[in-house]
Amino acid sequence: MTYREIYDRLRDSAEDKIDKKRKGKIRAVLGYSKCSVSVGANEVLKAMQEVLVEGEIEDVIIETTGCIGLCSKEPLLEIYTKDGDRYTYELVTPKKARAIILSHSLYDEELEEYILKM
Repeated sequence: MTYREIYDRLRDSAEDKIDKKRKGKIRAVLGYSKCSVSVGANEVLKAMQEVLVEGEIEDVIIETTGCIGLCSKEPLLEIYTKDGDRYTYELVTPKKARAIILSHSLYDEELEEYILKM
């Protein structure tokens, strides 16, 4: 077996585990780089974690990613719904993050007023 074949097997196995973990759940992906942290991403992440615990919400997975490239709109939060829709929220504060998580997880509704406008 070549190194490439070993790598491909390991990657496929990891992707399968990730897919199973995400299946049937909402993904909340927070841009988390130097620019987002400087404008409050730490507090946003903490608020998202708290609302999941306080609300006993189990169908949301919080993830972070690197630079999204829109520094003037940070912190940015992307929500991937169970149906595969994606919403990108701009200038997210801890209060907005809580509202976004609750709206998507409890009511399956986006918050139009916070969505990124380009």
